[in-house]
Amino acid sequence: MEQRKNYTGHGHRTNNHSSQNIEQEIHKIEKPLHIYYADKSKLFLPDGEAYKIAVSFKGITTHQLRKILNQVKLCRQELGNKDANFDDVRNRLFMLLPLSAYNGGREPKLKKIYRFLVEHLNENSITCAKDIEVFDELFTSIVAYHKC
Repeated sequence: MEQRKNYTGHGHRTNNHSSQNIEQEIHKIEKPLHIYYADKSKLFLPDGEAYKIAVSFKGITTHQLRKILNQVKLCRQELGNKDANFDDVRNRLFMLLPLSAYNGGREPKLKKIYRFLVEHLNENSITCAKDIEVFDELFTSIVAYHKC
C-alpha cells in the first residue's frame, strides 16, 4: 500500500491516510500485559512472540531498538524506587508513542516499531508495575533475537 504525500500549500505535508486510520488497522492489546503474556513459553522461546516480532523488525538498526529499550529500562528502574509514582512512570513509557511516530514519519521502515508500541502500550495493557516488567522482558527479548 503506497502512501502519497500531499502539500497543503502552507509549507506542510499531509498524508492521505490519517494516523487514526493507521491505528485502526492495529490490534491493540486490551488487557494487562502480565495476563496477556501469562504463558512465558509462548513469549520467550525461539518460536514465540518475541522471536516473531524481532524477525519483523529486520532492516531496523539495533540502535533504534536500543533507544526504546533504554527508556523502558529507565522506567522499570524508577519503579524500583519506593517513592516512585506509577502514573508518572507509565506516562513516561507512553511518551515512546509520539517519539516512535515521529521516527516512523521520517523513516518508513520504523513504522513497524510504532505499530508494535501502539499495540502494546495503552491504558488497558499497562495497569501496574508487573505490566511494565513484562514489557521490559518482552522488548529485551526482541532486541536479543534481533541480533541473531
